[in-house]
Amino acid sequence: MEKNYKLAASEIQRLVPNVGFGFVSDKIAVEGKRVHYMLRQEPQDEEDSGWRFLGGGETDEYLDSPDHISAMEINTIANYDPEIIPFLTYPPGTEIARNAEGKLETIGPDAEEPDVILLPPVLKGTVRVPQCWRFDISEQMFRRIDGGSLVFWRPGLTLWMDLYTTPGQPIEERIGEILSIKNEAAADLERRDEPGLVKMRYSLTETAEGKELRGVYLFGFTEEEELHLAAYYDNEAELKEIDKIWETLGVVKAKA
Repeated sequence: MEKNYKLAASEIQRLVPNVGFGFVSDKIAVEGKRVHYMLRQEPQDEEDSGWRFLGGGETDEYLDSPDHISAMEINTIANYDPEIIPFLTYPPGTEIARNAEGKLETIGPDAEEPDVILLPPVLKGTVRVPQCWRFDISEQMFRRIDGGSLVFWRPGLTLWMDLYTTPGQPIEERIGEILSIKNEAAADLERRDEPGLVKMRYSLTETAEGKELRGVYLFGFTEEEELHLAAYYDNEAELKEIDKIWETLGVVKAKA
């Protein structure tokens, strides 16, 4: 059955990595409603994410007709409603619905937040990182929370970031602590002092699980905050992008 979907193929943007497909009601895909309810079942096969999406108002009779349901890539469904993105890594058995305030939330007390939470991607240009950090990137990157760290990634480059609040501890003392535990194989140590900011970086090649892991470690220090950014790259062409991040790494001034 040919359908007149609300979004044309040319309007679909890459918002999440490939995580399989799901089944979505025509209330969403054809009528353009937001996701009202989403349920993750056990996947039917390797390509099935297990996710099922309803727009609200579907009767049993409506759902009994396969003509009212479409199988779509999860990324496509996220284009219809990006609010689903932070829930996509929840395990089978998870139910999510819109609350009285119109926000999606998990149903039931047993829903446990997974270690990895997908977030909407960041676009090329200046990126803001809580609480006060910023830097520039040349391409769109996926984004996730992974074990408490903020991660940006795309093919060839991954940025792992950790943020710390360090009121009262002098910057020089914090830099000394990092240097004291720095791997002896680290190279190209560089420091740059700017108004209200000290930056430091070094490169390091390690071996993890039998594979070579190449990275550049960047640090930013203000009087009260600290950013640790590990940039892992697949080929040396990415060093230009890492240099751009280093050069543009700075703090966002608070509005008066």
